[in-house]
Amino acid sequence: MAGYEYQSAGQILAPWMKKMNEGRQRMENEGQAGGTLPGMEGGGAPIGEENSTRVIGRLTRKPLTVEVTGGHKKAIFTLAVTRSYRDGENRPKQQKAFVPVVAWRALAAQVETLGKDSAVLIEGHLRTWSDPKGKNFRWEVEAEVLEVLERRESPSDERAPRPEASAA
Repeated sequence: MAGYEYQSAGQILAPWMKKMNEGRQRMENEGQAGGTLPGMEGGGAPIGEENSTRVIGRLTRKPLTVEVTGGHKKAIFTLAVTRSYRDGENRPKQQKAFVPVVAWRALAAQVETLGKDSAVLIEGHLRTWSDPKGKNFRWEVEAEVLEVLERRESPSDERAPRPEASAA
């Protein structure tokens, strides 16, 4: 595929991981065993709130792209995210989670050509809704950054109904 330059997930995540490790090291250097951080006497560090997430996974099917009011594009898709671990008997196991994602405008156009099993990295924030009674909740990741890690083109729209075979 000429014109595309792909980076491994490790290359993409390396600067972010370095920044996280520097932050952890700074916290360890400034804190005291069993104490509070400097300037935080009388109750410890405040708990900050942040709504951000990063997900790396594969598309479960071709994204559904629609045009919304104002001529903007919206893409809806689901990522399958695998977590590997070892059970109590040290056997390798895998667990899959399915993450609903929505992308708007340029990001929607970027995923429009992707097919099932394309690998992507998504950075964004969580959105939730509930029914009018507040009983049933729905959540999704609204993409703010989208990086295609591995492109799998879909030969046809997998969402379109397949024509029935004619008996001729």
